[in-house]
Amino acid sequence: MKFLKYSVITLLSIVLIGSAGYLLASSGIQSKPGYAKLTMPSWFSTDTIVAINLGPRGLKPVRWMIERAVSSSNDNLELDEKILLSLLQDLQGVQLRIYEVENNRKIFERAIDESLVTLKQDGWQTLITVREDEKRIIVMQSTDAELITGFSILVSTPENAVFVNLIGQLNPESIALLAESLN
Repeated sequence: MKFLKYSVITLLSIVLIGSAGYLLASSGIQSKPGYAKLTMPSWFSTDTIVAINLGPRGLKPVRWMIERAVSSSNDNLELDEKILLSLLQDLQGVQLRIYEVENNRKIFERAIDESLVTLKQDGWQTLITVREDEKRIIVMQSTDAELITGFSILVSTPENAVFVNLIGQLNPESIALLAESLN
């Protein structure tokens, strides 16, 4: 009986510590300029592959690990890696959701449509809209003066749906160079 009691206490402690860590890592994200109020499909109607919300506190250890991995590499940094590190320094938050679509594509199309309406009402500008065969890609940005404060990518394919929101004062030239290097 004691074993069961201590096991339950230990399990609850782990859950509480993990929840507190997640809340701390994602805290502050919604108050940042560039936060996109994306409509996400409900968790019980879809299969979520990846769900990440990181605020400034949550990005700090991620940034540190990536910088250490890159700096310990013996290879010279290429231009796109330098730009990526520069963007990483400017990030204040990240929202990322990747879903498996299966037979519920309409749910994701509706979520993208609702997200578009909300973002446009909040002053976001559409940069790219692609609708090719069964693929749909939308890239949007939120700006303040000369800087991009938010960058969102919404993708729907027959296999996956992806919702990304990068939050922070991002240099437009860095984003353009990174996009160019990806081509």
